[in-house]
Amino acid sequence: MRRNEAVLLGQGVSGGVANELTSVGLVLPFLYTTIGAPIFFAGLIVPLNTLAKRISQIFAARFVGTARSNTPIIELATLTMAASIVLIGLTFSAISPWWAVPIFLAVAAILGAAAGINGLAFQDLIGRALPKERRSRLLFIQSSIAGIIVVLVAYGAQQVLQPSTSLAAHQELIWLGVGLYVLAAVVVLAVREPPKTSMAVDTGSGGMVSELAGNFRIAFALPWFGKFLVARALYLSIELAIPFFSIHAATFHGDSISGLNTLVIAANIGIFLGGFLWARIGRHSVERIMVLASFLACGAGLMALGIEFGAVPPTLFCYALVFVAIALGAQGVKNGRTLYLLGRAKEHERPYCIAVANVTTGVVAVALGALLGALAGLKGVAWPIGALMVLNIAAAIYTLRLPKDTDTDPAGRGD
Repeated sequence: MRRNEAVLLGQGVSGGVANELTSVGLVLPFLYTTIGAPIFFAGLIVPLNTLAKRISQIFAARFVGTARSNTPIIELATLTMAASIVLIGLTFSAISPWWAVPIFLAVAAILGAAAGINGLAFQDLIGRALPKERRSRLLFIQSSIAGIIVVLVAYGAQQVLQPSTSLAAHQELIWLGVGLYVLAAVVVLAVREPPKTSMAVDTGSGGMVSELAGNFRIAFALPWFGKFLVARALYLSIELAIPFFSIHAATFHGDSISGLNTLVIAANIGIFLGGFLWARIGRHSVERIMVLASFLACGAGLMALGIEFGAVPPTLFCYALVFVAIALGAQGVKNGRTLYLLGRAKEHERPYCIAVANVTTGVVAVALGALLGALAGLKGVAWPIGALMVLNIAAAIYTLRLPKDTDTDPAGRGD
């Protein structure tokens, strides 16, 4: 058990650091913008990644459930993520801006699909390899350590490797992420995986479609679920804000050697601080978490617009504050929506509610991301930031109308 816990901790930390160094929300949009690719399509990077993740989880659930071993699945998914980032690392500085569109969107979708399968297999593996109390401890420690290491790695890369150009600095971050993905894929093979005691039932052809339709019927039969879904859709304004902030930052600091590293550090400082802040607030009110997350996102938007119109100096430090605030807000709304659903849904209802909410908001995210990307392409990136701020405020107001949750104990994790 101790061996498995140590191995899974190493694998989870390596993969977590790699995720942040190659972040779909921050790093990929930043690189996309620095090479002059059309902003019109930039709004699709995060929604396509999210939708691919949800769809892959639906179709991979039976495969993961019937597989004899999960470690080869995790290894293959992690290596697929590494390979997709290699494609970015090899091409983003040498291709024309228009070729960047299909490459970046394809990589975002591949990363999402691989991450979805990896997440399913990993959660099933730790469920069998570790007892309940060790699982929760592993996940908390893993996230905290990964956040600290990201800060150290991003800062250390600047000091030790000393890149001579901004392009070299960006590439160093990408290749460090690839190396850590490969390390995570190798480490997971050292897990002594317990045998599966039961296999998932094969429902035959068409089972997934009918099952998904059944999920929708069950979820929407609950009187509170429709309002929750509206709130979650409104809170996409926080999740979709990060790539637009990244695009905006790249227009000011894309040529800075320390620009991307500084923003990655700032975002992870926000995530680290959020681990303590949201845990305290969540004990008292889940709704308070989501409302405060909206205000933080609004604050980040105000500062970004202040930079755009000259009211705030366009320094890297000011933009670092933007990313601390938006990372805090994004983590808060993710925790808040998860805790709200766990508190409202009964145990037998939760899987259906989670599946329906994930798929529905994934589709909405693609549509909204396309609309915001078009707005950025036609009017400038300040316009979608302003529109997202309006949605932030609407989300906070709507949250106050939600039926009160009945359980604020953070008994589970969601996405």
